[in-house]
Amino acid sequence: MIALVLVTLGIFVPSLSEGCGMRPSLARVINGEDAAPNSWPWQISLQSRGRHICGGSLIRPNWILTAAHCVYRNPNPSGYIVKVGVHMRTGMTDVQQRFRVKTLHKHKDFTMQNLKHDIALLELDRSAQLSDKVTTVCLPDQDADLNSKCYITGWGRTSAGPPANTLQQAKLPLVSHSDCRKKWRTIDSSAHLCAGEGRSGASGGCNGDSGGPLVCEKGGKWYLHGAVSFGMQYCPTTHYTVFTRITSYISWIQEKIGDEGGGPNPPLPTQSPRPSPPMTARPPGPSQPGKY
Repeated sequence: MIALVLVTLGIFVPSLSEGCGMRPSLARVINGEDAAPNSWPWQISLQSRGRHICGGSLIRPNWILTAAHCVYRNPNPSGYIVKVGVHMRTGMTDVQQRFRVKTLHKHKDFTMQNLKHDIALLELDRSAQLSDKVTTVCLPDQDADLNSKCYITGWGRTSAGPPANTLQQAKLPLVSHSDCRKKWRTIDSSAHLCAGEGRSGASGGCNGDSGGPLVCEKGGKWYLHGAVSFGMQYCPTTHYTVFTRITSYISWIQEKIGDEGGGPNPPLPTQSPRPSPPMTARPPGPSQPGKY
């Protein structure tokens, strides 16, 4: 079962700062559950053998950040396809772009036993064509403060049924390390970040969300603060979703992508983005102890 991991990216990239993290002005919650088409333009679908296995985030035009457990079983880059501009898991649109994976970098200290260092970077075979519907998410400064307006997105299960076909979104409050340890005794504050309400019927991550983004808004832009890592089996929202804390991996990210991320984002439309209103329905949440 694939889980959602919050990968808190703690790196500020000046060359990408102007165009990153901008959502289309019409972005909004539809029916309290589905995301508007391409309203989270950095969301990607990681696929293997023709099916969606994990989410991820476009952090440079040719670099994807996801969870290490998503690529743990097959370290061969040729075994994966990345799609950007995806709203519906099935079908194709003019917005979608399809890529092969050129190189795959899984953190060398990652283990399936405790899911620490659950982070991986995938280099695409070419740069994505950026627009207001496909763009990079901003990466925060190493010591950036997290605010409470954070969202998770993904195609994970919304109930006991199959994974969602339409991209889901949900607003999740961040949880202190001390509160999270009451639910997850093994988490490490240097490697993990928790979010959720910790009550029945709330929002959370689930199967199919693994590696996908947890983003927080600041100053009209959205910053990546997590990649979905794990949660409880069957996705009960009484437990929190656990994400990889990316601020702890800044130097590792810089080492892998350096300044060769494909150049700055192109100018985007001048209209200012309008954040989505809070969501009340339950989108994707973690699925089995350790991973989704």
